[in-house]
Amino acid sequence: MSGGQYVTYVQDLEQEPFDAIDLVEKLAWRMTGSAQTINDPVSLKTRFEEEIGSLQMLCDQFQSKIDTLEKQMNDEKKDYVQKLQRLHEKNSEAIDKMKQVDHTMQSVSTKVVHLGDQLESVDQPRSRAHDAYQLMQHFDEFLSDQPLNSMIFTDPDKLLESADLVHKLYSISQELNKDKFATVQARIAQRYKVVEDLLIEEFVRSQRDEKKMAEVAKILSEFKGYSGCVDRYVEFLCQSIHPRGDGAEILADCLQLCRTQQPRISAIFPSPHTVMQKLVLNLFTGRMKETINARLRECKETDDHEHYLRDLASLYSSTLKMCKELEKLHVSPDSAFLSTLTDSIFQRYIATYCTEELKYLNDQCSSLLSRFYESKKHIKKQVGGGLHELKRDVTARLMNVETYGGETFVAEDVAISILQETKNAFNRALQLCDKEELPRHVENIVDVLLKYLYGDHLDYAVETGLAGISLAESKTEPPAYFFSVVAKCTSVILLMIKQFEDPIFPIIKDTIAEPSVAKKWQQSLRSLESKMSLGLERQLNSIVGYVKFLFSEQKKTDFRPESQQIDIRVSPQCQIVSRFLTNQVAAMELGCDGENLEALQTDLANRLFIFMLTHIKQFTYNSTGAVLLLCDVGELRTLVSKWRVQSAFAQWESLQALTNLLAVLPDQVNETAHSSLLENVDRQLIHDFVRLRTDFRSIKNFQI
Repeated sequence: MSGGQYVTYVQDLEQEPFDAIDLVEKLAWRMTGSAQTINDPVSLKTRFEEEIGSLQMLCDQFQSKIDTLEKQMNDEKKDYVQKLQRLHEKNSEAIDKMKQVDHTMQSVSTKVVHLGDQLESVDQPRSRAHDAYQLMQHFDEFLSDQPLNSMIFTDPDKLLESADLVHKLYSISQELNKDKFATVQARIAQRYKVVEDLLIEEFVRSQRDEKKMAEVAKILSEFKGYSGCVDRYVEFLCQSIHPRGDGAEILADCLQLCRTQQPRISAIFPSPHTVMQKLVLNLFTGRMKETINARLRECKETDDHEHYLRDLASLYSSTLKMCKELEKLHVSPDSAFLSTLTDSIFQRYIATYCTEELKYLNDQCSSLLSRFYESKKHIKKQVGGGLHELKRDVTARLMNVETYGGETFVAEDVAISILQETKNAFNRALQLCDKEELPRHVENIVDVLLKYLYGDHLDYAVETGLAGISLAESKTEPPAYFFSVVAKCTSVILLMIKQFEDPIFPIIKDTIAEPSVAKKWQQSLRSLESKMSLGLERQLNSIVGYVKFLFSEQKKTDFRPESQQIDIRVSPQCQIVSRFLTNQVAAMELGCDGENLEALQTDLANRLFIFMLTHIKQFTYNSTGAVLLLCDVGELRTLVSKWRVQSAFAQWESLQALTNLLAVLPDQVNETAHSSLLENVDRQLIHDFVRLRTDFRSIKNFQI
C-alpha cells in the first residue's frame, strides 16, 4: 500500500460519522475511475479482494499500536499511583508538624501576653511619673517670671501638643489656692486663651484638610471655645444658602446642605450630632424663617389672600416633607426637635388660618356670584321664606310674572369655580389643621359652600324660575326655560355630590361633625329637589292650560259643518298646539333625562288625554266633523307616540278608537264599539261617545 493510499484510508476511516456503505462506494468509484458502468466485474472483484487484504493489514497495524499504547498507559498509571501515595504520606507528616508549630505558637503567645502585661504594669507608673514630671517642669516655667522658652510653646508645629499640655495645666491650676497661686493661674489662663485662639485659627485655615481639622477639633473639644468654633463653622456653612424663588427652593437647598455635610461633620467633629443639631437649628431660625416670613408678609401686604393661603399650605407641607427627610439623617436624638422648629416658624400663621380661610372663601364666592349677576345686568331680589313664597304665588296667579327673557341664572362655570375654591380649602385644611380642629373647620367650609352655591345661586335660580311660571290659565305661550334651569341645576348637584363623596365625607367620617354636615347637606339637596319638582308641576299645568286656551277657540259649528265640500285636515288650533308641544317637549328632553324625563312625559300625556276627553265631550259631531276630529286626535296621538310613554300611549290608542266611533257609518257602530282597541275601555264611556253623534237616535240595535 502506497503512502497516498494509506493517508486516504485513514481519512475515510476517521470521518465522523462513519458510514461503511459510503466507504465501499468511494472504493468502487476509485477502482472504476468514476465510470458509469462496470465492464469487467471479475477484475473489480479481484481489486476488492486486494483492498480487503490491505484493510486487514491496516487493522492489524492499528491493533498492534493499541496494544503498545495500553501497556505504556498501565505502566504510567502504576508510577502515578506510587507517586500519589508518597505525596499523601508527606502531606500527613506536614499536617502533624503544623499542629506542633501551632501548639508552640500558642504557648509562646501566652508567654508574650503575660510578659506584655508585666511590662505594661511596670511602664505605666513610669510613664505617668514622666508625664507628671513634664507637667511640673512646665508648671515651674509658669511660676517663674521669665518668658516661656520651651520648644513646645515656641514651635508652631507643636501646637496640638502645646494645647494638650496647656489644657492639663489649666485644669490643675483651677484646683490650686487662688490667694497663693493667683499669678500662675493668670499666666496659665492667658496662655490657655492664646492657644485656644490659635487652635480656632488653625481649624479655619485647614478647611480643605479634613484629617487636620479632625485633629484640631478633637483637642479643641476640651476647650471652652469649642462651642464658638462650632458656631463659626455652622455660620460658614449657612452662608451658602441664599433666598430664591417662592420659598420652596430654599428648603431644598437646606436639605441638600444637610445631606452633603453630614458625612464631613461626622469625620471632623468628635460629637457630630451636636454640630448637625446646631446646623439645622441655624437653618430653621435663620434663612428658612426669614424667607418664609418675607414671602407670607408680602402676600399679606398686597392683600393677596389666595396666594397667602396657597403659599402657606405649600411651604408648610414642604417643610414637613423636609423634616421627614432630616429624620432619616438622625440629626437629633430628641424626637420633638424638628417639630418644635417647624412650630416656631408656622405657629402664628396656623393660629389664624381658619379665620383667614373662611374670610377668603366668603369674599371669593361672593365676588364670583356678584360678577356673574353683573354680567347679566341683573339685580338680585330677596327670595326664600314664607312671605316671599306667598307673594310669588299671588303674583303668579295674577299673571304678573317676570321671565327675565328666559335667563336661567345658573352658571356651571361659576359653580365649578366655587367648588374648586372649596376643594382647595379642604386640601389646605388637611395640611394645616390639627385632628381636633379639622372636623369643625370642614363643617364651616361646607356651610360656606351651601350658603353661596346652594342658597345664593341654585336656590335663587329655582325660585326665580318658579316666579316666572304663571299659575293662572295662560293666554300666551308659556316659556320653557324652567327645564333649562332644572338641567343646569342637576349638573351642578351632581358635581356637588361628587365633592361630598371626595373629599368631604372621608374627612368627616366617624367624627363629631359627620351627623351635622350630612343633615345640612341632605336638607339642602332635598329642598332644592322639592322646589324643582314644584316648578316642573307648575310648568306642566301651564302647558296644559295653554293647550286648553288654544282649543277653547274651537266652536260647535266647527264639528257640524253644513257643507260636505271642506278640506279634511288638522284644525289650525291643533296645529298650533302640536308646534307648541313639540317645542316644550324638546326643551324638556334637554333639561331632563332617564326616569325623570319618562315620568314628566307620562304625566303630560295623561293630562292631555284627560283634557282631550273632556274637550271632545263638549261637542256633537256629524260625519264630516268627526273626520276633522279624527285628524286632530291623530295629530296629537302621533306626537305622543314619539315620547317615552309606552304606558300612557295606550290611552291615546283607545282615544283614537273612541273618536272613530263618531266617524263610521251608523250600521258599523256596533261592530266598531266591540273592536279589540276598545276591550279595556269603560262601556259607559263608549256609550257616551256614541251619543255625541248627531245621528245617534237613528242608529238601530245599538248595544254596548
